[in-house]
Amino acid sequence: MNASADEHWLSVAARLAVRGHGGAEPNPMVGCVIIGNEGAVVGWGYHARCGFDHAEAAALTKAGASARGATAFVTLEPCAHHGRTPPCCDALIASGVKRVVYAVSDPHSAAAGGAARMRTAGIDVQRISHAGCERVSAPFACRMRSHRPWVIAKWAQTLDGRTATRSGDSRWISGAASRAMVHRERGRVDAVMVGIGTVLADNPNLLPRISFPRRIPRRVIIDPGLVIPLDAQVIRTANAGLVCIAAHAAAIHGLSDERRHTLTQAGVRLRPLSTAPTHNPHRSFRGLRDGSMAELLRDLYSDGVSTLLVEGGAGLLGALFDEDLVDDAWCFTAPLAIGDGSGVPIATGCGRPLMIDAVRYELIDIRRRGSDAMLLWRRKTHCGGVGDGADGRTFASSDSSAAR
Repeated sequence: MNASADEHWLSVAARLAVRGHGGAEPNPMVGCVIIGNEGAVVGWGYHARCGFDHAEAAALTKAGASARGATAFVTLEPCAHHGRTPPCCDALIASGVKRVVYAVSDPHSAAAGGAARMRTAGIDVQRISHAGCERVSAPFACRMRSHRPWVIAKWAQTLDGRTATRSGDSRWISGAASRAMVHRERGRVDAVMVGIGTVLADNPNLLPRISFPRRIPRRVIIDPGLVIPLDAQVIRTANAGLVCIAAHAAAIHGLSDERRHTLTQAGVRLRPLSTAPTHNPHRSFRGLRDGSMAELLRDLYSDGVSTLLVEGGAGLLGALFDEDLVDDAWCFTAPLAIGDGSGVPIATGCGRPLMIDAVRYELIDIRRRGSDAMLLWRRKTHCGGVGDGADGRTFASSDSSAAR
């Protein structure tokens, strides 16, 4: 096959991999397509759910005897260890494929080494850099190297960059199609996070409003002063999905017996935030120590959160941008303008005084959602390179506790 054909089939594998989002995590999303000697697809697969067949095994099952002498295109280096499923490199060797092309080296230390094992068995193995495969593998690589969830920040804004009017009114900036997309994502991530301001302003339950969500996310509320109303929807619906409230240790210790009993009975977990005195009047979440959000994310990751959707508000987004913790940004821009300098901005963190210090993103996708424009941005510098580093790009993804 020529280089353009290799690029094409890796693109097909990348599109297959995305189908596993919401099922594969904390494992990586992986796609595989097997091309026979005549240049036609004889098998394809993707990692649909953690503990189920990996993409290579699913594709080989479809291919059957047609895999002999064929070429397998895989987004991620086939694994070389026995986890919940047998090593994919051994399955490829046993199938009789003559060539394997993959795009991203496996960042999981226990699973890496599949390429070398297949070469030893006589298979022609090539690694070819491919942007689509790197992007789909980035969340796994980030989790592996940073030991925190992949963070997706979402917000809806007016044309003039406001997320609410000066009175706090934000219903509705975005249209129904945009909101439906967010609800689908809620049903695919491990956790949804908001700040207390969003709870007080909108009283959301943060559950996915779709018929068959792949996951029920835990709800994480950043409430430093622990002022959340006991009749808030997230508390009243705690039996439908775990709720965690992160607050100052002093606020947790100072809870009245009645409030503590109500939260405990509802099943709400309380998590102390790392705090220290602050003299910066521009910090929305006053009293939070630098690094406290990163520490919280590491704790969530240790507790099984691999993907996190952050839905605001401005204080929380500001705190995350301050610590450079937003990996993907979903920006929904509506055809509205309020022309008010006192309207609510997207983020109110400490900020960066010089433009050269700004966190930098690259535009990955633009979509039209009804009358809105949805822009997907990805942070340009992540917690570690996905591949061998030969192309100079860095992306982020998963950790050593992944279940591969």
